[in-house]
Order: sequence, then structure tokens, then C-alpha cells
Amino acid sequence: MIKIGRVTVSLERREAYLDDRLLQVGSRAFDILELLIQARGKTVTKDEILRHVWPNSVVEENNIHVQLSALRKILGDDKDAIRTISGRGYRLTTQVEGDEPVALSGAVQDGPTRQIGPAGQPGTARRTGVPVCHAPLIGRDSAMAEITRALNGTPIVTLLGPGGIGKTQLGIAVTRSIAAESDREVCFVTLAAVDHAQGVVSALAEALGVERADGDVALSSLVAAVQGRTLLVMLDNCEHVIESAATVCELLVQASADLRILATSREPLRTRDEKFYWVAPLDTPDAEASPQAILASSSVRFFLAQMRAVNADVETDPGSLEMVATICRRLDGVPLALELAAARAAVFGIRKTVTELDDRFQFLTGGRRTAPPRQQTLEASLDWSYQLLSSTERIVLHRLGIFPARFSLEAACAVAACERLSPNEVTEAIVGLASKCVVMTTFDSRTKEYFLLETTREYALRKLYESDESDEVLTRNAAYLARVEEQPYGRRFRAATGGNTLAAESVASR
Repeated sequence: MIKIGRVTVSLERREAYLDDRLLQVGSRAFDILELLIQARGKTVTKDEILRHVWPNSVVEENNIHVQLSALRKILGDDKDAIRTISGRGYRLTTQVEGDEPVALSGAVQDGPTRQIGPAGQPGTARRTGVPVCHAPLIGRDSAMAEITRALNGTPIVTLLGPGGIGKTQLGIAVTRSIAAESDREVCFVTLAAVDHAQGVVSALAEALGVERADGDVALSSLVAAVQGRTLLVMLDNCEHVIESAATVCELLVQASADLRILATSREPLRTRDEKFYWVAPLDTPDAEASPQAILASSSVRFFLAQMRAVNADVETDPGSLEMVATICRRLDGVPLALELAAARAAVFGIRKTVTELDDRFQFLTGGRRTAPPRQQTLEASLDWSYQLLSSTERIVLHRLGIFPARFSLEAACAVAACERLSPNEVTEAIVGLASKCVVMTTFDSRTKEYFLLETTREYALRKLYESDESDEVLTRNAAYLARVEEQPYGRRFRAATGGNTLAAESVASR
């Protein structure tokens, strides 16, 4: 990504953003902007522009003026960045910051960051393997600030959240921001393909530049590699090798006071001196939100940006916005789900997308070809988390799918416990499910309550109805509701939990 003042430009995707808003740049204007950026502060002649932008046409010079006028309007307060050199051509006079794009799709690995001034003199900052973000994050400004502050005083910060919530992209953005604003060396290590303890050590060794012989890398070599370095390591996808990742992280931060580790995981590392940051879904508009409020919602802005990224026309009339808001609410504001839905909406339209959310696991497929398999479909993302659960946690999750809204621990035990599973075992399973970001916890009531994101609940119900215990669970739930009904204020509680039968029958009939 390349920054010109407040405007961010991706040459690879041919997109420009002001803050997090996608700008409408015509193809000819973008061709000129690309030429000016690639000139690195040198003057681009009018003939060069004509040959580059209109290679097989004879056009008047006035066409250049029209396109430059459009570019300056897009740059707004930074319009003077494009300077006219009388009788010669044009050049960028402001400092351009960013990375040269690489012709690879997906997460692109970059070398040192370049800062190009008018004289074209580059500066360097040490970055190892940190992927380039080709689009600005939406709705994460406060999160970035909080995580950065946490890293200033804590050696290990772990970004927690369910699959597809955007932990990796948020971590990359924080890592790159810290690299740009400080002298701290940064490196990126992904553990997605690692499946054993030595693999964690080897991945870190490669990123830290540890020379290795034919055998395994010793932990002492990693310790020696971090000592004396002011270093930030982003360790991505720790959940499936959590024990090994935790052991290595704790060892390294104890060896170096200047080391910071930013980890992403679906559950905490549970090391000493670790701070958690729960990555929340993007905010969604209320059911009665006005068109202005809908457009201000970060989930809606993300969804619309994803549609524009595939050149889809987006209607912003009130009716269309209400349908977009419905999509965002039903998908819980989870970025991966919204990305998949936007890709489908670009093909089938928004109305069709809304109706197909009742069968979301069949409909929301076809993710980015370069994405990891677990991020190419909505179901695959849930499968990844499900495989990391214990057998008891899986059984309890199936049974919790019966709740359509918030539920108490008492209600969970009443429905999930049976002769083969005690209330204490159910409680322990809920603790495990919550720590692995499968069950969500509310903090706004005197009594702690729990709930499942709608997509997680749909997944749990499918698993329940694939088992042979759905009738038994429904019977226990009906008995619990009958007991609640007999208690004072029972009707009020029932209103919050009484919609589960229809939802369960809907899933069972598929």
C-alpha cells in the first residue's frame, strides 16, 4: 500500500481509499496516478503520460488536464501533491510512504519499507515477512490503539476471537503501524501449517534468521537470537499448537526485556505476563436504524467495500440498505462471513443473499482462492474450531444450540446435563467453550449469561440433529421452560428463550 497524504493507494488492486472509504477513481486517472508514483518524485512528461494512458490513440493534451483535475479533486487537501512543471510535465512533490506492490495474490510478503521523497532517496525499516495490507481496516481504529498501548507495557498480547473475526488482519495492521512509527524490528510468523512442537521452533527460527543444520533447532538458539534486539514478533494462528506456542513465548520473553510478542489465537496462551484482547465483531445496525445509521455501521461499510472490490454495483436506497443491514446482523458482523456474503451478493444480488442465509453453510462458499482452506467457506471456519474441542465440549455445544438467545448457567445445565454428563462436567465444558471463543459471554448483567453467535448456533443445531439425541434435548428443554413458567416472572424469562422450537425445527427439516 502507498500513502499520499491521507489517501491510501493500492496499485495492485487499482484502488484508492480516504481513511476507510473507497474512492471512485476512473481508469485513465488511475493510470496517470500510477505513473506518477512509479516515477518516485521525478517529472513525468506529457508525452510519457499520453503513451502510457492512451497507447494506441491520438488524443488532445486537454485529456490529461481533465484526468489530473479529477485526481486533484480526489486528493482533496493534498491536491498540491501533484505539481505542474511548466513546459515539461508533472510530478509528485509530497513524500510518498508505503511498499512497492508485488505481483502475488493474497498475503504478499514484503521486504523493507521504502519512503520516497522528491529526490527519490529511500529509507529502510527492518521487517521480516510482514504481509502487506491491500485495503484499510474498517472499524478497528480504537482496537489498534488499545493493542498498541498494551504492547508498550506487556511482553505478550494475545488477540482472541472466533474464526473469521479478523484477528490476523488486525494484528498485521498493528505490527506494521508499530514498525512505521518506531525503531522496533518486527517479524511475522504463521503457524497455520505447523502441527507439532518442533515446527513452532523451526518457524520462529526461520523468521529470526537462526542458522540451522540438518537437525532440529535448539530452544537455546532462539533465546540467543532475540537477546539484544528490540523486537516485535507477530505469532499467527496459535490455537492448534497452543501448548508449544505458550512454552516458547514464555521462554523468549523471559530471556529478553525488549521482546514483544503479538499472538493470535482462538484461545489464550495462558502464560505469565500475558494480556488478552478480545477482538469483537464489527458493529451492526439496529433493526430500526435509519439509512444514515446503517451507512455509519462498520459491518455495513465493510460489506459495501467488499462488494465494490469486485466491481459490483451497490444500491444505497433505503430498501437495499435495510437488506444489507439484515445480512450484517444475521452474520453477526463477522468479517469472513461478510466477505463471503458480499462475493455472493455481487453475483446473485442482495435480495437473494438475504433469503439464502437460512442455508448459509451451503450458500457462503467460494472464498478467496489464496485463502487457507479453513477460510474458504463458512462451514470450514467452524470445522476448524470444532476439531479443537474435546468430546465433552462438542456434546455440550450441540445441546446449547437449542437456545436462541442468552442463557444462564442454570439453563445450560438443565438442558445439557443428563445421566451420562453431570452438571459439573457441563460447567467445565462451558468454561472451555468460552475460553475457545465458541460460546460468548455477556458482561452487562448482574448474572453472567452466555450466548452463541447465530452462525455458531446454526452449526451446533446441525450437529445436534445429526446425532440421535435431539428428541431427548428438546424434552429436557421443554421441562426446563415449564419449571421457569411456574416461577415468579417466569413469562418474562420465557419470552427470551421461547423461540427455540421454531428455529430448531427449521434446521431439523433441512
